[in-house]
Amino acid sequence: MEELYRLGAGVCCVDFTAGGKIVSVDDDFFRYTGYSHDYVLENELTFFSLFDENVREDIEEYVSNAANDNRAFCVRQPITARDGHSIFIHCCGIINDRSRVQVVFSDCRCHDRLDDEYKKLMRKVQEQRDKLHMIAENTDDVYYDYEVKRDIMHLTVSITRFRLDYDNSLENFLGTRAAEEFLHPEDRDAYFDAWEEALQKPMKGTMEFRTKAYDDDYCWYSDAYISFADESGKVTEVFGRLSNIQKLKALATKSDSDTEYIKFLLQSDQLTGLYNRKGFTQQAMDILAKREKDMVYALVYSDINEFSYVNENFGYETGNAMLRDYTNCLRGGASFIIGCRIYSDFFICLCKAKTRPALIRSVEQQNVRFTTMQKKKFPSGDIRIACGMYILPDGEIELNTAIDNANLARRSVKHSSSILCGIYSQRMRMQKLYEQSICNELHAAIKNRQIEMFLQPKFHLEKRVIIGAEALARWRNPNGTYKMPFEFIPVLEKVGYIDELDFFIYGEVLRTLEKWKHDGRKVLPISVNFSQHHITQPKFVENIIRTADCYDVYRGDVEIEITESCFSGDTQSLFSVMDKLRNEGFKVSIDDFGIGYSTLSVLMNAPVDIVKIDKSFIDNIEQNKTDRDFVANMCSLIDTAKKDIIFEGVETDAQAAILCQSGYTKAQGWLFDRAMPLSDFEKKYMYDDNK
Repeated sequence: MEELYRLGAGVCCVDFTAGGKIVSVDDDFFRYTGYSHDYVLENELTFFSLFDENVREDIEEYVSNAANDNRAFCVRQPITARDGHSIFIHCCGIINDRSRVQVVFSDCRCHDRLDDEYKKLMRKVQEQRDKLHMIAENTDDVYYDYEVKRDIMHLTVSITRFRLDYDNSLENFLGTRAAEEFLHPEDRDAYFDAWEEALQKPMKGTMEFRTKAYDDDYCWYSDAYISFADESGKVTEVFGRLSNIQKLKALATKSDSDTEYIKFLLQSDQLTGLYNRKGFTQQAMDILAKREKDMVYALVYSDINEFSYVNENFGYETGNAMLRDYTNCLRGGASFIIGCRIYSDFFICLCKAKTRPALIRSVEQQNVRFTTMQKKKFPSGDIRIACGMYILPDGEIELNTAIDNANLARRSVKHSSSILCGIYSQRMRMQKLYEQSICNELHAAIKNRQIEMFLQPKFHLEKRVIIGAEALARWRNPNGTYKMPFEFIPVLEKVGYIDELDFFIYGEVLRTLEKWKHDGRKVLPISVNFSQHHITQPKFVENIIRTADCYDVYRGDVEIEITESCFSGDTQSLFSVMDKLRNEGFKVSIDDFGIGYSTLSVLMNAPVDIVKIDKSFIDNIEQNKTDRDFVANMCSLIDTAKKDIIFEGVETDAQAAILCQSGYTKAQGWLFDRAMPLSDFEKKYMYDDNK
């Protein structure tokens, strides 16, 4: 049997943290390449220096990417041996420790074994060429095959302007720059640069140029090409297709002016002639990229107060005229650069001036001009501008963030008649960042149980025994301190994340009640708060029920607290929600009753079980008889409506005594105990068998 060809192979150790320095080689590597251990150290050879210069950059990038991903790499390229001859190798390694990577080099010269496969491949190539010629005969496109080594261009059609031989071939195509005399002078350099690039490595590409090689005058052609390499990586052939694109170029040129007009329409507001949001963003970024030195730039966000009143009472045409008036005032401002009507009566402007005071004064003056103008048209009206400004810092900016900052400044003065222009401040930014951090951290805080349920006991005033508890949310900081509810709940209500918080605490309540029941303890009813935001959610009641079904609890031990502020909205929808909850066995209570959102007449018909009286009503009952009488009369009416009553914020024995004397026995407050973590509550009230 013929002896199999034995591939040469060797291993070298490379330090990629030192530019790919070779730090050691084995004996096989020396026999294979001629590079000994002493030689590579003395000459400070690197892994990359073994390869030809024209591929080193690509190999460095490839290996660097592999190093960043801690993965294996494989390279197939010729290297130069010690004696100067070229060896086509396959090298591979796995990068775990960049400072010491074992790289295996092996010989890839296996031509004898690939003879049959090569012949098969060439037959397939010939078949493809035959098909290509058949296609070329039935199309206006010109196909070509360029042989790199022989510098011969084979074309599928005869072109009389070229001196072609009998088989439509042109010798010395690139060597004599044969195409140069027919190329447009402006396209010559780019044409030959594209050819030079195509011959460097296998690739696909497209070039466009003007030539008279196929027509009487210069016409645009597109050349879509692909270059192929042999096993050593050298490009040997280039195949391509030339297509006449003169008509397409003519159409493109014709549409340029139309495109500009369409672009104007797409970027502008037809009513005012200002930019729309998209057009403003593009133009503003271009202007700010070339901003003048020693000039102060700002974004100004504004809207017209009472604009909806004008539309509704004077008609939309009057409203449109007002918008055009304000546009003219903006354009007449000394600091105005470009403006945008976002929608309705909301505007953004990019302004500049030499100083910050001059910039602010200019914007205030244009607002005063508009207000004065509208006062003449609507003498009894109070048409003013709510305006906010964000002074743009030096350097790159995120335009949408800057617009948001200007809008935040506008909202801060929206209801002020004395401030003509609100200026964005560091305090606003810090507040905004704080709100963003609260929202960004909420889900992780819930997952990591940094959000905790605290329980505040409810007591019988006369017997001084615990009768229930209220569940409250606390947010534990990394240092062990806690955020109080007022620090995060308003933010979560503002952005709509309060749903996740409320239902998390609700789940904790259900889990706690189930635990007490299974532990054989006396189960205390627990109330849990739900924000006004839930009432507008169509599946609120369904979610309450579905969550409760996951636990073995008696629903009568769950008290759903709805804040009195909910009564400021649609009371019929609110009553429907309350009815559904009570029909499912839950207790329903009104929290913070008496702070001004509801009336006793509304309460009389409200389907609730418990009314929690806000602490403000009992703060002064010790000293003020009027307050005592008011509380007594209010509670008498609540009694008439057959609602249970519990007082919040009882802090002194005197308050407790007065309430007891009036016949009210349920309360919560610091007199009895503060809110505490669940573990402390259970230790004190649920699992202390000595009590």
